[in-house]
Amino acid sequence: MTVTEDQFRKTLGLFPTGVTIITAPQKGGQDIGITISSLTSVSLSPPQILFCLSKHSKTMPVFKASPYFAINILSESQSHLSDGFARHVPMEWEKVDTYRHSATGCLLIKDTLGYIICEKGAIYDGEDHEIIIGKVLDLEVISSASPLVRQKGQYLTTQSIHIEPAYELTYRKSSSF
Repeated sequence: MTVTEDQFRKTLGLFPTGVTIITAPQKGGQDIGITISSLTSVSLSPPQILFCLSKHSKTMPVFKASPYFAINILSESQSHLSDGFARHVPMEWEKVDTYRHSATGCLLIKDTLGYIICEKGAIYDGEDHEIIIGKVLDLEVISSASPLVRQKGQYLTTQSIHIEPAYELTYRKSSSF
C-alpha cells in the first residue's frame, strides 16, 4: 500500500497537539522563531526533548549554528503568534512582547504558559526533516491558562472532563443472581 502525503497529513491531523514557538539567537543577526507542534519528551533523566524541522526551512541554518534554543508554550489566546511564526516570511519582532533568558540569551515570549530552555544536542536525519534533540537546562511554568491546541488544521482549547476514578466506583449488588 502506498501512503500519500495528503492521507498522512489528514490522519496525523486527528491527533491533537500543543503549539509552541521555538526561538534561537543568531550571532550578528535577528533572532529567529518558528511555530512547532512536533515536540516530544525523549528522556526524564537527563531531561531531553526533540522537535522536527523541515530541511527546507529558512530557519534551519540558525538552529544548526546556535548552541541554544527556547520553547515557548502558547496559551489559547496566542493563535495570532502561532500563525505569524508559521509563515515563510519572518515575524516582525517589534510586534511581539519578548524578553531574554539571562543565561542563554534566548528570546522568550511574554504571556506564554511557560518555557523550556535547551542546549542543542544531536541532530538526526529524518528524511525531509531534521530531528533536533535538546538537553533541558532551564524551564518555568508561568501561567495556568488553557493551552493552544491544534487538530485537523484548526485551533482548539482544552476543557476538563470529569471521570470517576475506578477505585471510587460503586457496584450495585443484585439479588437476582
